[in-house]
Amino acid sequence: MVSSPFSHADDRLGSVAVDMGFLTTAQLELCRSELLRIRGERGVSSVSLGDVAVSLDFLDPDRLDALKAEEKRRRRLINGYEIIDLVGSGSIATVYRALQVAMNRVVALRILHPRLATDPEFVKTYIEESRAVSRFHHPNIVQGFDVGQSNGFYYFASEYMSGGSLSSLINTGERLQEGKALLYLRQTAMALRHAWAAAVFHGDLNPGNLMLDGQGDIKLANLGIPRAATPAAESKHGFVRCGPEYAAPEQLEHPELINAGTDIYNLGATFYHLSFGNPPFGEGRPEEILESRRRDPVPEFSNFPNFSQKYINLIQSMLMPEPDKRPTDPDDLVERLEGFQVADGDNYLSLSIHGNPKKSVRLSHLAQPRRPSLVLPRPADTGMPRHFSLSRRPKYFPSLSFRLFFLILLAFLSVMVLLFLV
Repeated sequence: MVSSPFSHADDRLGSVAVDMGFLTTAQLELCRSELLRIRGERGVSSVSLGDVAVSLDFLDPDRLDALKAEEKRRRRLINGYEIIDLVGSGSIATVYRALQVAMNRVVALRILHPRLATDPEFVKTYIEESRAVSRFHHPNIVQGFDVGQSNGFYYFASEYMSGGSLSSLINTGERLQEGKALLYLRQTAMALRHAWAAAVFHGDLNPGNLMLDGQGDIKLANLGIPRAATPAAESKHGFVRCGPEYAAPEQLEHPELINAGTDIYNLGATFYHLSFGNPPFGEGRPEEILESRRRDPVPEFSNFPNFSQKYINLIQSMLMPEPDKRPTDPDDLVERLEGFQVADGDNYLSLSIHGNPKKSVRLSHLAQPRRPSLVLPRPADTGMPRHFSLSRRPKYFPSLSFRLFFLILLAFLSVMVLLFLV
């Protein structure tokens, strides 16, 4: 997100003023320029965009009050949250950066599009899966916080990722070098393994769902969130929920298909794009990409001089058209990644896993997060009692009750001997 020289309040007020027709776009730009001039010349930060609009006779005080009231209403559209600014809009929701007032933390607030909120079945699935995803706790999965309904809108609040998504690399024409690609690929694979262990698959892996936190580590977003499609889109041949650039071949015929094999293919296609600069089957309209895939179902894997053959082979194995030739299970992909020997000086070594700096290491030496399990491991049968005592005695030392019994018996025998002698 590009930082603005204006406060969030000024940005929101200006946006609402144009939306309500109180200011034209040209008038808003004049107000912005004048506000920057005043702050630069006078060093005054207390002057607001609304004050400048009134001073330029673009607004009168009554209209400014009405504008502030509407801006406040929109900012508190969802009870308990205060919207800061717009992040973006997708196929199912508009995403805002917002303050969760009770927790005093910034979150990503997704508000479901009203057209989808009229579908009770979709809303039910959206809420149920959002709640299920919120139970995941993993350093490479975006944490969900809250889901519900407020003022007629359905929302989902999750961890805010200040680093944006890897789609920004594509937008700027940048490419991942092999070391950083290995880091990001492994972090994503660990997140998927954690989700797969709970039988939850992503279904829409692409650069926009790979987010960066403040430390530069990858976190997987939109895990398990249902995808929406219009009936018109679903009726077209070749429609896929995750887009034809990254979809597995089997998803072209069965758009609803989501499993570990499709996730691996989507991930391979995503890192093909991030590493080599182009999607596996070229760019263009969906129909053109689908036609390219039908002509040649195997993407090009030559002329990548900045990447090792081992890395190229890994991506190629993830993009095999036949599902049984890809990495086969949740652990297989991680194990293949752990086989990479990273040489000294590679920029991978200056990065981090889950925020912990590493020096010269093998991927296989990195700590593995524990697989989730609802069953506690049973202790090994050592023949020892399965209980603990704060006062531990050697097993050969008699207990207090045994010692008392022994003393009473000894006293009884002594009395009997004395009686016999007398």
